[in-house]
Amino acid sequence: MKNFLLLLSVFVLLTSCGSDPAPDSGSDTDATTTPAAPDETFLIRPGTGMGVFSDQMNGEQLKKLLGSNRCQASDFYVGEGESLPGLTLYPGTREEVEVLLDEDGMPIMYRLQKADSKWATADGLKVGSTLQELEKINGKPFKFMGFDWDYGGTVTNWEDGTLADKDFMLVLTYTGEPTFAEADLAKIMGEQEVMSNDPVLAKYSIIVEQIIQRY
Repeated sequence: MKNFLLLLSVFVLLTSCGSDPAPDSGSDTDATTTPAAPDETFLIRPGTGMGVFSDQMNGEQLKKLLGSNRCQASDFYVGEGESLPGLTLYPGTREEVEVLLDEDGMPIMYRLQKADSKWATADGLKVGSTLQELEKINGKPFKFMGFDWDYGGTVTNWEDGTLADKDFMLVLTYTGEPTFAEADLAKIMGEQEVMSNDPVLAKYSIIVEQIIQRY
């Protein structure tokens, strides 16, 4: 539980410095296929919501909305080897969403981790967006935690950019298996904040790995 509280504390830090298939009629469809849907079905609204999901919908209502094959019970990993009860929406598809539930079965967080998904903001932010694209959307450089630990790559301060002051979190990662220079390791790894415009980062491919919307 202390790790869960640590995860939530990242959101506190952020706020102190942010389309799915149509409702199912009840019949189950192949979990590996995502039906066609209007663009807004997969729209991420930073700090506001995701697609057709409401902050008033509990787990049972999500299951009724999507159908049991597209809303399944699962564990939600919160860091340092710990998981809590949750749901997986659209399991096995590119539009897969992980949901963390509270003790009353209400969603606390929605998390996206699949690349090439239809989920995106109106500005085009999505899993796989580059560091440069993210800076452009935010309107300025921002801070994130150094890589290669449980909370590595987590954005901690949007520096008053367009994504500031929202219950909305991103986690970044580097792609491939780069060979880091020793001097670079000291600047961008571990439990320290890194500025997104640090020249060292230009040597590596940095992308959005996770998008998390909190309710």
